Amino acid sequence: MTLGIAVLAVFVVCAFLMYRRLMPAILAVPLMAVAMALVAGVPLPQIGAIVTGGAVALAPVYVTVIFGALLARVTLDTGIARALVNLAAEYGGEAPLTLALVLCAVVALLFTSLSGLGAIIMVGTIVLPIMMTTGVPRAVAATLFLMAFALGFIFNITNWRFYTQLFGVVPQEMTHYALLLAAIDALALVVYAVVSFARERDYATWATSAKDDPASARVPAVALVTPLLPLVLYFVLHLDPILAFAAAAIFGAIVTRGTRSVETLIAAAIRGVEDVAPAVLLFIGIGMLLVATKTPQFTTALGPLVSGWAANPVAYVAIFGLGSPLVLYRGPLNPFGVGIAVFTVLLTTHALPPLVLVAAVMGVVQVQNVCDPTNTANVWVANFTGTPIDVITKRTLPYQVTVATLAALAVVAAAPRLFGATAFASPATPVFADSPGLYVPAPARERIAVDSDGSPLAAIAARTVIADLDHAPWRAFAWHGNPNASDCSAKPFAAYVYVATTTFRLLEGTDLDVGLRLEDCGGWIVEEWHDHGLEGAQIDAATLANQGVERLRAWAASDPREASLFDLGLAVAPGGTPGYLYAIFKTVDGNMRVYARAGGPAYDAGLRTGDILERIDGKFWWEYGTFQTEARAYDGKSHTFEIERGGKTFEIRLPALVQSAMAQTGAME
Repeated sequence: MTLGIAVLAVFVVCAFLMYRRLMPAILAVPLMAVAMALVAGVPLPQIGAIVTGGAVALAPVYVTVIFGALLARVTLDTGIARALVNLAAEYGGEAPLTLALVLCAVVALLFTSLSGLGAIIMVGTIVLPIMMTTGVPRAVAATLFLMAFALGFIFNITNWRFYTQLFGVVPQEMTHYALLLAAIDALALVVYAVVSFARERDYATWATSAKDDPASARVPAVALVTPLLPLVLYFVLHLDPILAFAAAAIFGAIVTRGTRSVETLIAAAIRGVEDVAPAVLLFIGIGMLLVATKTPQFTTALGPLVSGWAANPVAYVAIFGLGSPLVLYRGPLNPFGVGIAVFTVLLTTHALPPLVLVAAVMGVVQVQNVCDPTNTANVWVANFTGTPIDVITKRTLPYQVTVATLAALAVVAAAPRLFGATAFASPATPVFADSPGLYVPAPARERIAVDSDGSPLAAIAARTVIADLDHAPWRAFAWHGNPNASDCSAKPFAAYVYVATTTFRLLEGTDLDVGLRLEDCGGWIVEEWHDHGLEGAQIDAATLANQGVERLRAWAASDPREASLFDLGLAVAPGGTPGYLYAIFKTVDGNMRVYARAGGPAYDAGLRTGDILERIDGKFWWEYGTFQTEARAYDGKSHTFEIERGGKTFEIRLPALVQSAMAQTGAME
């Protein structure tokens, strides 16, 4: 607990530095990663790994940002964005309210694929003068523009790459929630516009009319689909976002510039990198923080402080809904500042399901994108329209907080329908299915079987592990076998630890690695730790085994799955979603294979570890694609498999999951 408070103190100091603008986020975030890791007890030699590993941890995200900037520059420099806005102004009518809402729709559409301050400035210099020359009040034009930008940003592909990379979610799993959030946000925008026009009497004036760009008149009609093209390629055809952005940029350049398309793309790429350089640097820092929070020392320090309250639905609404203003001023909920520490700790401690965490991020970002006076976009819009920046915050904050609160309430009330997953823990231990071999018998509780790879060094390490673990409440003993070979109905242990050793010849000497793999009674891998060092007077197999046991104990002290693992033999967090307990993975031989937890529903249905998957739901797996096939193991749905085992072909169908009432009532006792 003391370490956790010290880590939080570092967090507060870094947040204060950013709040007072004494240090920019691109410096404060990596500083926080290193400082918090050191305070949490991460050894100094591992700090270098945090910096170097973190710098590339989110590489797919910031590469996506760069390609998104390429498309943004093509859309802006070729006149596509101006043509879309002019088209909206032409058909929007002369009524200021109607025209403003039509332009907001165009802005939202553009920012599903555009990002960065450069895009804000380019689109804003087109849209805002049109609004104000038709009688839209200055403050209303400024706030509506930012609200429309935030609405479109819900579906921005760059953001979605960030969510999938950091939280490990599948885009299709978030679609229903994103649509709901967009509907709530759009309703708030319309209500705000209607109320503002009814109350506002100080209408805008603009010294000159909005300029017409001759280039925009030459934009072919087909080019207007360019901002929409990445959405179709990503959400419908499931193309990688980098390829989606690149294809859309090439398309836009060719149809607008023809033989000058190569020149256009090169210029757009260079200017695009300049536009997003600050964002790339920030993502490098966020990657360092992500790697730091995944260390066992960090999890041990902060886990007890965050895991208790996070799974409470009232706290979820209070913090991520009503408390969403904490995202302002680069505050503790800002996922693109110090707030990333909050979300990564919640993720690594399994306090909330990843889908629910992404929903929280998307909700508070709606407040940050519109209301935060430290946003460069807000500063530019305020200066351009002559609106005090605090006025923008005061006018929009009630509406955007309402959006975040309604979104949080929707997660609490309808998470299974939105995500296909339960969001919050129930007081009772969850049960995955009625299966006689799913859990261990009562005598096996708190008992740990320890096995080794059979080498002399592993045997020494295993004996040390047994001696270290054989203390109340645990009992540890030697056992040899494969826990995945049979269910748990007659197992003498609830958890299984496999000890393996590896040696490497280096110039400095022999490097010894001792690994501990923790599995449940059915062979389902829970966690794995490795410690290594040069063999010598102070480093041997027993010493490294001691370190591994300390890592295991740190995991048990912070992970909510610990009680379920050692009591029942199945490592699940409280409130976990029922599942079939199997995985699908592609092996080096090109086959798609099955890994089924012994005693689980998939095992009972007939699936076995090592089965070769040929078809799923009547289609060859390659018709879905590798990633989509592997993801089906986690969708919680029943599927029909055609598998090959021992040269024979079988068809296996997963039955509908039935949640047992046994553990809910305590009958497992």
